[in-house]
Amino acid sequence: MRIDFTVDIASDPETVFSWLAEPERAMLWMTSVAGGEIIERKPGMVGTTFRERVEGDGGGIDMEGSITAFEPNRRIAFHLESRVNRVDVDYRVETVGDLVRLTTTSSVHWRFPVNVISLFAGRAMKRNITEQSNREFARLKELCEATAPLPQASTI
Repeated sequence: MRIDFTVDIASDPETVFSWLAEPERAMLWMTSVAGGEIIERKPGMVGTTFRERVEGDGGGIDMEGSITAFEPNRRIAFHLESRVNRVDVDYRVETVGDLVRLTTTSSVHWRFPVNVISLFAGRAMKRNITEQSNREFARLKELCEATAPLPQASTI
Protein backbone atom coordinates (compact mmCIF):
# COMPACT_ATOMS: atom_id res chain seq x y z
CA MET A 1 0.00 0.00 0.00
CA ARG A 2 1.44 3.34 -1.03
CA ILE A 3 0.43 6.64 0.51
CA ASP A 4 1.66 10.02 -0.76
CA PHE A 5 1.13 13.32 0.98
CA THR A 6 2.18 16.91 0.30
CA VAL A 7 1.77 19.98 2.48
CA ASP A 8 2.99 23.56 2.02
CA ILE A 9 4.20 25.23 5.21
CA ALA A 10 4.91 28.91 5.85
CA SER A 11 8.27 28.28 7.49
CA ASP A 12 11.89 27.61 6.61
CA PRO A 13 13.50 24.25 5.75
CA GLU A 14 15.50 24.09 8.99
CA THR A 15 12.40 24.43 11.16
CA VAL A 16 10.37 21.88 9.18
CA PHE A 17 13.25 19.41 9.10
CA SER A 18 13.78 19.69 12.87
CA TRP A 19 10.19 18.52 13.43
CA LEU A 20 10.92 15.46 11.28
CA ALA A 21 14.40 14.51 12.44
CA GLU A 22 14.26 15.14 16.19
CA PRO A 23 12.36 12.26 17.88
CA GLU A 24 11.13 14.37 20.81
CA ARG A 25 9.60 16.89 18.41
CA ALA A 26 8.22 14.25 16.04
CA MET A 27 6.24 12.66 18.87
CA LEU A 28 4.40 15.98 19.38
CA TRP A 29 2.73 15.77 15.97
CA MET A 30 2.76 12.02 15.27
CA THR A 31 -0.22 11.11 17.41
CA SER A 32 0.28 7.36 17.21
CA VAL A 33 3.91 7.38 18.40
CA ALA A 34 3.82 6.85 22.16
CA GLY A 35 7.55 6.62 22.79
CA GLY A 36 10.87 5.59 21.42
CA GLU A 37 14.59 5.40 21.84
CA ILE A 38 17.72 5.57 19.72
CA ILE A 39 19.50 2.21 19.82
CA GLU A 40 22.65 3.21 17.96
CA ARG A 41 23.46 6.59 16.43
CA LYS A 42 25.70 6.47 13.35
CA PRO A 43 27.87 9.27 11.97
CA GLY A 44 25.95 11.02 9.21
CA MET A 45 22.72 9.46 10.62
CA VAL A 46 22.26 6.83 7.86
CA GLY A 47 22.19 3.46 9.59
CA THR A 48 21.07 4.92 12.92
CA THR A 49 18.74 2.40 14.56
CA PHE A 50 15.83 3.06 16.87
CA ARG A 51 12.80 1.53 18.49
CA GLU A 52 9.41 3.16 18.84
CA ARG A 53 6.05 2.29 20.35
CA VAL A 54 3.00 2.96 18.16
CA GLU A 55 -0.43 2.97 19.76
CA GLY A 56 -3.95 3.34 18.47
CA ASP A 57 -7.39 1.79 18.52
CA GLY A 58 -6.83 0.42 22.01
CA GLY A 59 -3.66 -1.50 21.15
CA GLY A 60 0.01 -0.96 20.58
CA ILE A 61 2.94 -2.36 18.72
CA ASP A 62 6.71 -2.05 18.95
CA MET A 63 8.61 -1.17 15.80
CA GLU A 64 12.33 -1.42 15.04
CA GLY A 65 13.65 1.12 12.59
CA SER A 66 16.65 2.58 10.85
CA ILE A 67 17.40 5.78 8.99
CA THR A 68 17.97 4.94 5.33
CA ALA A 69 18.62 8.44 3.92
CA PHE A 70 19.65 11.70 5.55
CA GLU A 71 20.35 15.05 3.90
CA PRO A 72 20.15 17.84 6.51
CA ASN A 73 17.19 20.14 5.92
CA ARG A 74 16.29 18.29 2.69
CA ARG A 75 15.51 14.61 3.21
CA ILE A 76 15.13 11.91 5.83
CA ALA A 77 13.89 8.37 5.20
CA PHE A 78 13.14 5.48 7.53
CA HIS A 79 12.62 1.74 7.32
CA LEU A 80 10.48 0.28 10.12
CA GLU A 81 9.45 -3.27 10.92
CA SER A 82 6.96 -4.78 13.32
CA ARG A 83 5.24 -8.12 13.72
CA VAL A 84 2.40 -6.92 11.44
CA ASN A 85 4.11 -4.79 8.78
CA ARG A 86 7.15 -3.24 7.11
CA VAL A 87 7.04 0.48 6.40
CA ASP A 88 9.31 2.72 4.34
CA VAL A 89 8.77 6.46 4.75
CA ASP A 90 10.58 9.18 2.79
CA TYR A 91 10.24 12.86 3.78
CA ARG A 92 11.49 15.50 1.34
CA VAL A 93 11.72 19.20 2.14
CA GLU A 94 12.04 21.83 -0.59
CA THR A 95 11.59 25.57 -0.86
CA VAL A 96 8.81 26.65 -3.22
CA GLY A 97 8.56 30.42 -3.36
CA ASP A 98 8.04 31.68 0.18
CA LEU A 99 6.88 28.26 1.43
CA VAL A 100 8.41 24.94 2.32
CA ARG A 101 6.88 21.94 0.59
CA LEU A 102 7.00 18.70 2.52
CA THR A 103 6.41 15.64 0.38
CA THR A 104 6.01 12.28 2.05
CA THR A 105 5.94 8.89 0.39
CA SER A 106 5.05 5.86 2.48
CA SER A 107 5.01 2.23 1.46
CA VAL A 108 3.33 -0.24 3.81
CA HIS A 109 3.74 -4.01 3.37
CA TRP A 110 1.51 -6.10 5.60
CA ARG A 111 2.59 -9.40 7.11
CA PHE A 112 0.37 -12.46 7.56
CA PRO A 113 -2.46 -12.46 8.63
CA VAL A 114 -2.96 -8.71 8.12
CA ASN A 115 -1.99 -9.06 4.45
CA VAL A 116 -4.99 -11.37 3.95
CA ILE A 117 -7.29 -8.97 5.80
CA SER A 118 -5.98 -6.13 3.61
CA LEU A 119 -7.27 -7.96 0.52
CA PHE A 120 -10.81 -7.35 1.78
CA ALA A 121 -10.39 -4.21 3.89
CA GLY A 122 -7.48 -2.52 2.10
CA ARG A 123 -9.47 0.54 1.02
CA ALA A 124 -10.76 1.16 4.54
CA MET A 125 -7.27 0.62 5.99
CA LYS A 126 -5.78 3.12 3.52
CA ARG A 127 -8.57 5.61 4.22
CA ASN A 128 -7.92 5.35 7.99
CA ILE A 129 -4.17 5.85 7.51
CA THR A 130 -4.80 8.80 5.18
CA GLU A 131 -7.21 10.44 7.65
CA GLN A 132 -4.67 10.04 10.45
CA SER A 133 -1.94 11.48 8.20
CA ASN A 134 -4.15 14.48 7.37
CA ARG A 135 -4.59 15.23 11.09
CA GLU A 136 -0.89 14.72 11.83
CA PHE A 137 0.35 16.88 8.97
CA ALA A 138 -2.12 19.62 9.90
CA ARG A 139 -0.62 19.55 13.40
CA LEU A 140 2.93 19.56 11.95
CA LYS A 141 2.07 22.59 9.79
CA GLU A 142 0.65 24.38 12.84
CA LEU A 143 3.76 23.63 14.93
CA CYS A 144 6.19 24.65 12.18
CA GLU A 145 4.39 27.88 11.45
CA ALA A 146 4.25 28.73 15.17
CA THR A 147 8.00 28.15 15.58
CA ALA A 148 9.17 29.69 12.30
CA PRO A 149 11.79 32.39 12.78
CA LEU A 150 10.69 35.92 12.10
CA PRO A 151 11.92 37.48 8.87
CA GLN A 152 15.04 39.54 9.34
CA ALA A 153 14.54 43.29 9.16
CA SER A 154 16.21 44.82 6.16
CA THR A 155 19.01 47.25 6.80
CA ILE A 156 19.24 50.59 5.07
